[in-house]
Amino acid sequence: MKEFKFNISGKEHSAHVVEHEDTLEVTVDGKIYTVTLPERKPAQKPVVKPVVAAAPAAAAPAPAAAKPAATPAGGNVVTAPLNGKITQVLVKAGDQVAAGDTVVMLEAMKMENSITAEAAGTVKAVLVNVGDQVDGGQALVELA
Repeated sequence: MKEFKFNISGKEHSAHVVEHEDTLEVTVDGKIYTVTLPERKPAQKPVVKPVVAAAPAAAAPAPAAAKPAATPAGGNVVTAPLNGKITQVLVKAGDQVAAGDTVVMLEAMKMENSITAEAAGTVKAVLVNVGDQVDGGQALVELA
């Protein structure tokens, strides 16, 4: 976060700037503005992809405080593109979804993000609940 103080027509103002992937959150005198920067690459949409069992890694175990990501046994999954909090779950097991349908709403960096299915399918399992904190890459919804 960067902080600026400036003078306009003799009146002092302050601004706080927080950088995000493709935007800036600028707070001027308590009012928040979201600024899109055209020269920055936009955030990627979440991708539905097959779950592939990974070979066991010989790396050190994860710290005890780390929250394990839910990994379904098979099928396609919709994953979180970044860390955040689940604010809405818009599907349930058995629902049909089309490519582009919003399945979950995720709040991250004070912004609400629509998490969409990249492929059509039937919801096999919803792996999160409203209020859950999720990590980037964590499985949210499994499709069959």
